Amino acid sequence: MRQIFSVPLFREHSRCRARLNSLTQSPCSIAGRHFPFIFALLLSLCFSLFPLAPQESAFPEEFVSLFEKVELEELPPADDYYIDDSPLNQILKLFDEEDYARQKAFLEQKKRKVIKNAAGIEIPNTSYAQDKIHDFLARYMTNFGKQNLCKILDDGELYRLYVRQELKKRNLPALLEFLPVVESEYKATAKSRSGARGLWQFMENSMAPFLKKNDWIDERLDPWKATGAALSKLQDNYRVLGDWPLAIGAYNCGLGAMSRALKKSKTKTFWALAEQRLIPEETINYVPKLLAIAEIAENGSEYNVSLPLANENIRYDDFDYVTTSSVYSLEWLSNELRMDESILKKLNGSLLKEKTPPFEYRLRIPVGFAFSVAELLGLDTF
Repeated sequence: MRQIFSVPLFREHSRCRARLNSLTQSPCSIAGRHFPFIFALLLSLCFSLFPLAPQESAFPEEFVSLFEKVELEELPPADDYYIDDSPLNQILKLFDEEDYARQKAFLEQKKRKVIKNAAGIEIPNTSYAQDKIHDFLARYMTNFGKQNLCKILDDGELYRLYVRQELKKRNLPALLEFLPVVESEYKATAKSRSGARGLWQFMENSMAPFLKKNDWIDERLDPWKATGAALSKLQDNYRVLGDWPLAIGAYNCGLGAMSRALKKSKTKTFWALAEQRLIPEETINYVPKLLAIAEIAENGSEYNVSLPLANENIRYDDFDYVTTSSVYSLEWLSNELRMDESILKKLNGSLLKEKTPPFEYRLRIPVGFAFSVAELLGLDTF
């Protein structure tokens, strides 16, 4: 019985991983929305029905230790939660190791390319820097990696175009278009276990002076405002540090932490700090992961990866504003305007109560509706 349960169930890791991922990406189904809870519950049942002695266990020790961290009562629905940093997603990643090993071997057989530049960012030809980037290249070349990255970029198309426009306006590196992939998987409502929120994953203690939060509004959940805030913060980092890998790394670990690490190193580069482990592990992986995504986006054919191109004809800022100062529910407004409520919610994601606040607020509405809304609310101007 133990053999029947333990071996066949997890033999084909890649296929299992792809199937599990397809479930998590199904927001319309109960299984998709509550996948973290259901999957962990099933594992609990399996462990109770088929207890394995340590020497007989077919599960890696890493799997068991991660499983013990999954808190059934606390995991929210998959589509409301950025699961990349959760114990559950770390468990899923264990099933991709065979495919990952194949992709690493493929890169080595090609006498792996020295990546000198990715989306305008220079990369040193050192074994440490190249190894770190190629490690993530191999991960994104797996079946799961390709599917996941394609879905993230496809789903985030609207916001990607807006980010791209803002980067051009500010003359910032094109690489930064892919930073929300690393931060939130381009999900405007993403939230991490540590409390970061939104497309750019701002923590509450890092919002000021860029964004505001109160009982009615959390501007971290407004992808348009959060984009402006994130790019301003990155520009500030670059003005202080004078180097983009350092500035991007500081976006993850904080400008203060990066500045303190620089004081401890003779060589003042991101790669030197990473190799000496003077910055957090998450930050060490943060920059090479971003550079790997940019390299694949620019040279996908070299890695057997075809990523979706953003449709430049999409109107990513096709909306108007009406200034309100009284409480109106989005449900009531959408009913009166005969509009899908989800449209107003998406355009005004920062409204925590799905109502306009009792103070001045610029309500974002679809283009062409400004006069109708102003008339409905009895506003003289908008």
